[in-house]
Formats: sequence, structure tokens, C-alpha cells
Amino acid sequence: MGKINDSLLSGTSGRTGRIVVANVFGNEISKIRPRKRTKKPSLKQYMVQQRMKKCADFMASYRSFACNHYGKRVGMSSCYNLAMTNLLENFVINHANQSFNINYSAISFARGNLLGIIGVTFSLTSPDSIEINWQNNAGAITERENDWLQVLIGIEDQQNTIFLENVATRNNETYTAFIPPMASGNTVHLWFSFRSEDNKDVSNTFYAGSLIT
Repeated sequence: MGKINDSLLSGTSGRTGRIVVANVFGNEISKIRPRKRTKKPSLKQYMVQQRMKKCADFMASYRSFACNHYGKRVGMSSCYNLAMTNLLENFVINHANQSFNINYSAISFARGNLLGIIGVTFSLTSPDSIEINWQNNAGAITERENDWLQVLIGIEDQQNTIFLENVATRNNETYTAFIPPMASGNTVHLWFSFRSEDNKDVSNTFYAGSLIT
């Protein structure tokens, strides 16, 4: 991929043959369009493709949120790119047995400077519900009491996640999350973040741990 400093196309995007020109966030770039693959991918290539698919499935529930709340754009890397990179780094390919080792504790769906969550506890109160508790650490900053809790639920060995948006405020200190029947008997992972009432700021993701439903 190349960056065009003095475009002959005057900001026009499109392609000529295999050369593709596009304007990405004010930057004109050019790249060669890949040829259509005609042969079967190698095992290594197949595993890389599968990792990308699994990461896309994992992020599907919170993609829109991450596009707005996963840090700040860095050059040509969007918030989505940064969130996807986080997943790709933590879906580690095990070529020996053609599987993936997932580092759940390092996965995140939000990145920001808002006051984080503390004092988290959770327990299974029924086969389909998890009670989550935390400490109201707003202190004298009353504005922080109205920050909204965001919850990400991941079920091991299942591709899709469950994202629960704006479910309780910081001063509520408790929330009961209902989980689908497909989670029964499986390990469930939990991540949390707060978002400000005006939807502008978020806290870093907090991985709370897992339990067996």
C-alpha cells in the first residue's frame, strides 16, 4: 500500500486494472488488488483465515461500541482496527492440533480514561442468571455516579458473545444478567466497563473472571 502526496486523481477513488486508489480519513492511498486465489490454501493459511473469522464472530455483538470507544485513532488504524488487533493477538493459533488458545483475561472491548470498576463480585443465582455486584467509587464526583455499566459475556467453545449496553449506573452497585440456555454447563467469561452519561468517555475493560453455569 502506498500513500499519494500529490494525487493526479485529485481526490478521486476507484481502480484501474489492479491498482486501487482510495481516500481514507483524508489520506489518499494506493494498493494492488490481490488476485483471486485459485488453489486451496495451505493449512497455515487456513488457520489464519479461521482466526480472522472467529475474531469477527466474537466481536460481532460489540463491534459498534468498539468502533466508538476503543481508544483513539492512531494514524491509519481506526478504533475497530485496534480492537480487532487485540483479539487477533489473544486468539493464539495452535498449529500442532489445529486449534486456538484464547487468552480471555487479555481481551478487551473498551479502552479509555474514565474511572474504572472496582470491588467486583459475581455469582450464579439461578441456572440462567448471574448477579453482578461492584463498589460505587464515585466519591465526591457525583457526575460519576451516573456512568453506565457495559457487560460483555463470552461462552467458551461458542463463537458469539453477548453484549449488554447501559444496563445499570455506577451507584446501583448491582445488576442481574440473564444468560441463554446454550450457556448451561459451559464456562462463562465476564468483562465490564463504564461509559459516561453523555456517551463520550469509557473506562478500560475489566476482566472479572469466569464461572461454570
